[in-house]
Amino acid sequence: MVKSFLHIGISVIDLEASVKFYSEIMQMDIERRSKYQGDLISRIVGVKDADLDICVLEKDNLRIELLDYKSDKHKKLIKHPNQDQPGLVHLSFLVDDVDKEYERIKAYGYEFNSPPMVARKNGPKIAYFKGPDNVVIEIYEKNF
Repeated sequence: MVKSFLHIGISVIDLEASVKFYSEIMQMDIERRSKYQGDLISRIVGVKDADLDICVLEKDNLRIELLDYKSDKHKKLIKHPNQDQPGLVHLSFLVDDVDKEYERIKAYGYEFNSPPMVARKNGPKIAYFKGPDNVVIEIYEKNF
């Protein structure tokens, strides 16, 4: 029996930059940090000679696990799938005021697809931008 959803894992190029983004900009709390290497972790994750640092961040029972594999071969940034392609395409964060968050996040230099918009009558006000490691982030204001 599946009990609950635990976390989303994201492989990152620069752990410290990603921790800063999710903790400072997306206002998540750092839950824990750990390091793993050797045969046991290599067998668990299916990566030969695995050497990785991990940081888990949490916000309202949602956890993101950032995984930084130290090998250079794991440091290639791949093109993120388009929204209309199968696979995980974005993370969504609920905000109180999407216009305020849009301006705050833009001030850090992140580019949005568009200004905040209401997509349907009586729907939420939303905006999308690309965060570190080509992860698309949605900010979402309910019942605008």
